[in-house]
Amino acid sequence: MPSWLVLGFQDSSSMSMGELSCLHDHVMTIMFSVIIFITYVMVYLLFTTKYYKFLSEGTFIETIWSMIPAFLLIILVLPSMKVLYMMEDLKSPVLSFKVIAHQWYWSYVVPLFKNFSFSLNSASFCSYEFDSMFEDGSEEVPRLLTCSSDFFLPVETSSRLFVTSTDVIHSFALPSLGLKVDALPGRINQLFTNPSRVGLFFGQCSEICGSNHSFMPISLKISSVYDYDAVSKSYLMDILSDNFSSSYKF
Repeated sequence: MPSWLVLGFQDSSSMSMGELSCLHDHVMTIMFSVIIFITYVMVYLLFTTKYYKFLSEGTFIETIWSMIPAFLLIILVLPSMKVLYMMEDLKSPVLSFKVIAHQWYWSYVVPLFKNFSFSLNSASFCSYEFDSMFEDGSEEVPRLLTCSSDFFLPVETSSRLFVTSTDVIHSFALPSLGLKVDALPGRINQLFTNPSRVGLFFGQCSEICGSNHSFMPISLKISSVYDYDAVSKSYLMDILSDNFSSSYKF
């Protein structure tokens, strides 16, 4: 949950976000250690009267200042590659969703209950699509983050998100899950996630996309598998009721 005057990350809700937080702490520790050491050396050289003739040139000192940065790069690259492959290398997701960005709202295409598909009135149905727009909520919900419809994902289930846009460049961002990718018109990007706990999480479009850019929130509800199945059944019933009512309308 975003809150005022918080300088760190939000509480992680997925393994990938937890690994990103650990990588951030690892990089910051090394960076501040280097900054403190270099600052100490510069201050010492400014105020000391002693001079070491091999400090500015020489085979030994040149070897040292070449090997230490290379070693630091190695201990920075290896953890980052691990996190990168952990976020991208997902061969067989259980569910696939499509996220479509518009000016200035989101559309979601979700699979039906148990990936169920059927044909009715010469039309095939395998998914349910709905829009999620900004709306003024109560004081209990963070300002400018309330949506007309929540996007549901099951907990501890590998899910894949296809993200695209219909007009301009947007950005789908959910900090608690470590998700952020550009939504580009005419192109599909993908994200993988495996939420670790249930809850209601918020995000926003993170790319300036027009006059109402700040009114394009994302409301994601992570639910248990049982609750997610109930929501999927309601999507299926909506499709059936809409088609039967249109077929038998007098």
